[in-house]
Amino acid sequence: MAGCGGIDPEEGDATLRVALASASGCGYSNVHLTIDSVQVHESPLATENSLGWRVLAAPSPSRIDLMRLDNGALADLGSATVPSARYRKLRLVLAPNTASEPLRNSVTTPEQGETALAMPAPQQAGLLLGPMYTLAKAMTAVRLAARLSTEERPVVPVFWVATQDHDVAEVDHAYLLDGSETLRRAQVALPEGVAVGRLPLRPDMLAAVEGSLAAHTPRPPCEGEVVALLRGAAERSRGFADWFAAQLYRLLGDTGIVVVDPLEPAVAALFVGVLERELADPLAGPARVNEAGKGLRRLGFAPQLGRGEGATNLFVELPGDGELPRRQLLRAEDGAFVAGGVRLTREDLLARLRDDPTSLTPAAGLRPVVQDALLPTAVAVLGPGELAYVAQLRGVYELHGVPMPLAWPRATVTVIEPAAARLLAVHGLTAARLRDDPEGELERVLLARHGAASAFNRATNAVEKAFDELLAEVDAIDPTLRGTVKRGRRNLDVTLSRLRGKTAAALARRDAETRRQFERLRAHLLPLGQPAERVLSPYSHALKFGVAPLQDRLALIGESGDHEVRL
Repeated sequence: MAGCGGIDPEEGDATLRVALASASGCGYSNVHLTIDSVQVHESPLATENSLGWRVLAAPSPSRIDLMRLDNGALADLGSATVPSARYRKLRLVLAPNTASEPLRNSVTTPEQGETALAMPAPQQAGLLLGPMYTLAKAMTAVRLAARLSTEERPVVPVFWVATQDHDVAEVDHAYLLDGSETLRRAQVALPEGVAVGRLPLRPDMLAAVEGSLAAHTPRPPCEGEVVALLRGAAERSRGFADWFAAQLYRLLGDTGIVVVDPLEPAVAALFVGVLERELADPLAGPARVNEAGKGLRRLGFAPQLGRGEGATNLFVELPGDGELPRRQLLRAEDGAFVAGGVRLTREDLLARLRDDPTSLTPAAGLRPVVQDALLPTAVAVLGPGELAYVAQLRGVYELHGVPMPLAWPRATVTVIEPAAARLLAVHGLTAARLRDDPEGELERVLLARHGAASAFNRATNAVEKAFDELLAEVDAIDPTLRGTVKRGRRNLDVTLSRLRGKTAAALARRDAETRRQFERLRAHLLPLGQPAERVLSPYSHALKFGVAPLQDRLALIGESGDHEVRL
């Protein structure tokens, strides 16, 4: 980052400009970031949820390729006039990946093409069950199955655990909000490049989690109950993924949900036929994925998946540095395959499949097809990222003769603890409004509390009335002047909006209590600047209120839509 500014000695203001530079290398062809805003803060202790972050004006969210910023090249990120001060923290806020623009933030490698950044799927075997949306997805499947099931055709909810995935950085940690409203991160050490389903459950993993819980302040009232649950699940588990499944059964077993592990040899043997067909023509599936991506681009959407030259939809496990095998992408090359620097023939791979059906596993462009070839799937419950990439897989389904099921968006859930519920009530807020526009809601509350809201409303109404009268007069004299009047109105609206924001910021500096209450609400509802269901583990709530109350609230989640449940 680079910044510079000039101080106006009379006004005591400075112009802060920020530009972005990048180091070369890191193994990526491209690293795209879509930067929504640049923010600075005076306090070195400011957290993600603190108020007082100043937003620098940027022309619009801009997509920047870090790998193109070499030889001193800089990307201008915006500027702002700010009070003269020592700003000790700076952060970039990225525009989120969405279903319509899933590659706003992405990396490109020669092996896998372009893939989205930070888009973990809810079915991954995350530490402490991962974020809350894991259970929201499971409950969506439970509710849909109950709705669709009949005596003649029963429907069973199935939770497919992505034990074949090797993205351990997405599953080796969990976030919990303790009783002092401090965000805590529990983490275990997992080796890179190893399928999650291969990882043994070591005693130090449980010890690390228990040690993290013991560090909460104050000690959680239901810590003993949660630790007993975790220990009981561990006693019935051979591996890390088994531990995840055992916890899921402990919380949702009464719903009838069935957990499937595709790395179980008996399960893997059932979809060997799909992998054999893929080996027979390994580039046909990736070609269809890329062709579907081109179609999405023509329609104005960014594709979620992209396969690089020679990249297949398959991974193979090869010996690693330690005892555990490493998962390597298979590339087609000169009538054979290459993975991790090892050359393999089709016959080699078929022999591996016969000896061990778990040794070859599907990539994202084939995994749903494998799942639906094994199970008679009526509806696939998917998160936003999955919905985006499944749109590219119809051709792959057709290649394998597998019917493509209906894609169903999972329900979303916000768990509101009593402290957050009280603060929402005090300020006349809903959780949804705060999540959508926390700064705007703080501005509204501060202006109303200090009597400035009515003054701004009166000024706005007076401006609207005056400009309406002026437009009527101008139309009668010269209609071509109408555009000039409208531009003047827009400029005045911008000025009023800026004045409203600056007034609210000044009030926020004076009204420390309101600012602190909004920081607390952000800690509950927007930890790390994201909706709580995408960050906080379900145990964040169970540690404070118990396992049974959490189970009761899970039962309130429906088959679709947004749900707010209160403890």
